[in-house]
Formats: sequence, C-alpha cells, structure tokens
Amino acid sequence: MIGHILHINHVSKHFGGNVAVSDISFSVDEKQIVGLIGPNGAGKTTLFNCITGFIHVTSGDIIFDNKKINKLRPDEVCRMGMARTWQRVKPLGSLTVLENVMIGAFSITNAAREAEEIAIEQLDSVGLTDYAKKTAGSLSIGLKKKLELARVLATRPKMLLLDEICGGLNHTETDGILVIIREVRNKGATIVFIEHDMKAVTAICDWIVVLNSGEKLAEGTPEDITKNPEVIAAYLGGGQNA
Repeated sequence: MIGHILHINHVSKHFGGNVAVSDISFSVDEKQIVGLIGPNGAGKTTLFNCITGFIHVTSGDIIFDNKKINKLRPDEVCRMGMARTWQRVKPLGSLTVLENVMIGAFSITNAAREAEEIAIEQLDSVGLTDYAKKTAGSLSIGLKKKLELARVLATRPKMLLLDEICGGLNHTETDGILVIIREVRNKGATIVFIEHDMKAVTAICDWIVVLNSGEKLAEGTPEDITKNPEVIAAYLGGGQNA
C-alpha cells in the first residue's frame, strides 16, 4: 500500500523580519511526481532548503520516511535517502564526469571500486556513458544537468528534490530530462521538482503545489491547477509558460 513519504506540517521560515515561508502544509505520496510552482520569490527554493537541512525551519515540522528531520544536517538527510539538485549546476569542472558522479556514490560507500561501479551505472541511466572520461567543465548546460541528475542518483535516494532541472534547456533537452524523471519514478523513487515550464509540469506531474508570497495558494491535479482562477491570476496569467 502506497503511503506518504514526506509531510510538511505548518512550516514557516523567517529571516529576521522577513517571512520567506509561512505556515505551509502538504504531503507527498511514495512514487509520486509532485510539481512545486509559483512566481519568483514565492518561497520554493527556501522550502527545499528547509526540507534538505541547509537551513532550519522557524516553526513547524518536516517528516520524511516517518522521521522528523527538522534539525538534521544535509549529509544526514542525504543518508536517510533524500537527495537534491540546485538551480545552478556547478560540477567540479577539473574532474571527469565519472569522478563527479563517484562523489555522490561516496555518500553510501567508502569503497572506491563500488563507488565507480555505481557511478558507471548512473551515467548509463542518464545517457552519459560516452562522456565518462571528459572533464565536467567541458560539458554543455544540457549535459551538465544530466550529470547533476546522475550524481544525486548515485546516492540511491528514495526521494529526489529537483530545483529547476529543466531551466535553460531547449525542448528536446527538456523532453530528455522528463524521460529520465519518469524512469526514476518507475524504479520506485519519489520526486518533487520546482519548474517554471508549465508544459513540462503538466506533462509529468501527478500533483502540483502552488506557492505565492511564501504561502500555499493551492494544490491539486494538473487539470485542477491550470483551471484554478487564483493560480491563473497569481502565476499563469494568459499562458502556461510563466
């Protein structure tokens, strides 16, 4: 029976007098693909940072895999089975593509040979096998995004948080990333991703959560969200590529 893997319970984050995230609650089911959308400054990345331990919540609880993770460090959250990407991909440019992915694998093993085997497997899963010996800094932005995915997949996560993984990509590259995301979900992982490309969001998501000005504006199926008058007024406007 599929149950919740992540609970966000009345989470708020303040930076001095600035309220970045205010009383947000929602849950994510196992093997679900959930889109987190909203205007720039809505609190999406701040919420990701709270979930993954890079900053701590001011109030509320974050429950992952039935354990409260509010005060855990990022490495502790990772070892529990949650991994994330970042808006700006910053691989270690002087290292090879393979070595970059091995760094992710070292979060679950201390053995170099095993880390290499895991890295080779994940490079194959994202279509980067032929680039394994190239330096990461030589890759195009589209290939760097795939490298970022391979590196987090090398941690063998139960859940992935992807922050604008399709940002800066053309339609063909975006479609390729969406294929990988579906395959990852089909293998049992849960995915939450921030994305502004509404065509990508509606094509792949089971559920969408909308933030605006640090608060949850709405949540529902893609069909519900694209027809929601409040979401249209605050974010979608006249089109679906805000």
